[in-house]
Amino acid sequence: MILLCILILLALCRPAQGTCGQTCGLRPMGTTVGSTRVVGGTDVMPGTGAWAGIASVRCYWNPPVSVHVCGGTLVGAQWLLTAAHCFVNRTNPLSEWAIVLGATSLGQSGPDVEVRRIKRLVIHEKYTPQLEYNDVALLELDRPVRCRSSIQTACLPGPSVKVSDLKNCYIAGWGDRIVKSSGRDVLQQAKVQVVDKQLCNSSDWLQGYIYDFHVCAGQGGVGTCQGDSGGPLVCQDRHAGFFWQIGVTSWGVGCARPKRPAVSSSTQYYYNWIWSTMGRKPAPAVAPAPAPLPTYTAAPLQTVTPKPTQPCPFPREKLQQFFDLLKDILRYLKEKML
Repeated sequence: MILLCILILLALCRPAQGTCGQTCGLRPMGTTVGSTRVVGGTDVMPGTGAWAGIASVRCYWNPPVSVHVCGGTLVGAQWLLTAAHCFVNRTNPLSEWAIVLGATSLGQSGPDVEVRRIKRLVIHEKYTPQLEYNDVALLELDRPVRCRSSIQTACLPGPSVKVSDLKNCYIAGWGDRIVKSSGRDVLQQAKVQVVDKQLCNSSDWLQGYIYDFHVCAGQGGVGTCQGDSGGPLVCQDRHAGFFWQIGVTSWGVGCARPKRPAVSSSTQYYYNWIWSTMGRKPAPAVAPAPAPLPTYTAAPLQTVTPKPTQPCPFPREKLQQFFDLLKDILRYLKEKML
């Protein structure tokens, strides 16, 4: 009977091929080689399963040629999380946009790559252009995505996750520096430091432009740039191998300048909005109405205008501890019966 229970538990814990939401944020960063894009980033190698939740948001101005506009992350079988400003000045109808998932290179195709059209665009109702307040949007895809090793959903932190304690953080995207130094359109990743909000909002840094719905990350020489908007900022869970997506890349002052970290929209702050927009029951409230952090008098900054998921799986380490304990119990029972 105990053995039967173990087999059932193993079956339940095994990620279902083709089912989105049963696993999220579990893919490793993967092997990388040096590069100069994402500003201080490295290439994400194909076939590693790295950044399996990321997508390229593209516009087809002259079909069949597509142009990468922004990044995004899969948060449900039929939903993509991105930045609202990616669509604020759009002139093309949604029918001329496409979402590409499962690719690490913009020119990649094949069985591991899926392309979807946009059925519906939902921009946060309090989004403020130029100031970039509430810079989040959800894209409902025309049909569900089939998840596999190259396509997985992102893990979004709920109210119980202490985001400030998370370390080992990364950004990723297909954005570029102002002057291109590489002709390859390969997905880039970079390890970044999350900057304390009070410091980020100080007079030497971003001078009062940071609110509770923001997350600052990056430092001089490493950061996001144009084309990375809508992409993920992720941090590793403290006790397991998966990664939480804590931010959606929103804006910055230049690219990777000292004391000018990139600013992302906090996924934890918008957790309830994401759940309710996708038509699911929201979790308990994350925060009260938006309130700015202490501000400082300064000249206006020049800004660069260039997610609910299923609960994350039970950490593998804890499952391993459970099975090790179970084996000890079985061994003990066997010895008692002899």
